[in-house]
Amino acid sequence: MDSHLTSSLIPRNWKQWKFWIFVCVQLLLIVGSTQADRKLQQQSANQLRQLQAHTINNNTQHAPPVMSFSVSDGSWVDCIPIEGQIAAYHPALNGHKIHTEPSSSTRRSSRVQSSHLHPQLFAREQGGCPEGSIPLKRSDSSHKFLKKSTTNGTELIIPKGNKREIHEHVTVALQQSPHSYSGSHAVFSVNGPILESEEDFSLSQLWIFDGEWDDGTWSTIEVGWQTQPLMHPHDEPLAPHLFIFWTHDAYNNTGCYDLECPGFVQVDSKWVIGGAMPSYTTLAENKSLEFEVELEVLYDPAQSVWWLYVNNDPVGYWPASIFDGRLQGSASKLEWGGEICYFREANVDVRSKTAMGSGALPLHGYPIAAYLRNISYADADGHFFDAKPSVLRRHGGRQFPLCYDIAIQENGSRDWGAYFFFGGSGLNNPVKDLREILKE
Repeated sequence: MDSHLTSSLIPRNWKQWKFWIFVCVQLLLIVGSTQADRKLQQQSANQLRQLQAHTINNNTQHAPPVMSFSVSDGSWVDCIPIEGQIAAYHPALNGHKIHTEPSSSTRRSSRVQSSHLHPQLFAREQGGCPEGSIPLKRSDSSHKFLKKSTTNGTELIIPKGNKREIHEHVTVALQQSPHSYSGSHAVFSVNGPILESEEDFSLSQLWIFDGEWDDGTWSTIEVGWQTQPLMHPHDEPLAPHLFIFWTHDAYNNTGCYDLECPGFVQVDSKWVIGGAMPSYTTLAENKSLEFEVELEVLYDPAQSVWWLYVNNDPVGYWPASIFDGRLQGSASKLEWGGEICYFREANVDVRSKTAMGSGALPLHGYPIAAYLRNISYADADGHFFDAKPSVLRRHGGRQFPLCYDIAIQENGSRDWGAYFFFGGSGLNNPVKDLREILKE
């Protein structure tokens, strides 16, 4: 080595020593920072891989909340970063860019009067979550994967341990036709049905179907309100809750309620999916008032997703990719109506006292009986039409009409379009008892 070059690199006084010490320290900091960044990136990648692996076992968790709020009904709401919600870790959504709003405004015009009072307490009391986050009702139930079932409105019995799980429906539907529908809409009365047991549930909803039941490809999007104490054990006993549900394999292994598993992507900061609807009517109250919620699901072809609108707000969406080849831009069947679920021992054949709707039969009409109004649908091209009674097919209620029934109507005294009354109080609560209640 050249001795002159070597000696020129050796500091000859204290100022030079300080300069070279400073340079070395900065180099060490840069190297350390780079290594730390790499470590953080590696940890982040490892965490993502772990979350994706957990998805397979339905154990995926939301990211930690940025804020949490106590609501006056006793529930807690956590504000989760939009990118940190469970949906972000669905295997079919790897690399999915979250849509913050629909690409098109072509949809059904709103049929409810706007109100400054939000239907849910969280939005009323807290105004919503901070920007970039969504509200998540803190789970107080161990039921992370809850199945629902339907077979075109007929009674369905599913063995569950020593008990039979029995579902009964009263619904109306459009004729099943492949690739025919891309949207569903209705305005729902919101009621507080009385349940026979805390195991039971009662609901009102719309269904969007595709696939076949027999080969296990039956796929659904479901939205409505439900009273289900097992999911909300600390809430007011009758309180109905906004809910969503989906499956792509006939309720066997995929899908869930609300945001309990990867799938639905929420973007709205105010609506709490799974949250209570405190404004609702019981049988004793709805002689003078009915509370309502407007629900719509519409496919967005530019984004390849099914958007959910609640009272005209775009709350979130189901990406078509989660349905494993079904619901790819269109559906084969639409349905609207009510459902109850109850349980019986194997050798017991007594029907349920759990109420559907308000608990009143359709013959009582407005404002006593529960209803869905302004029922409409979008064809495969996204154009909306009123669902005329002549095209609606009734399911359920015929075998035991004193339990639960449904009555399709049209062109009443109000601008309700196509609508129906539905519900009942169960076989052990005959009509004459309801009439006595209504006289009080």
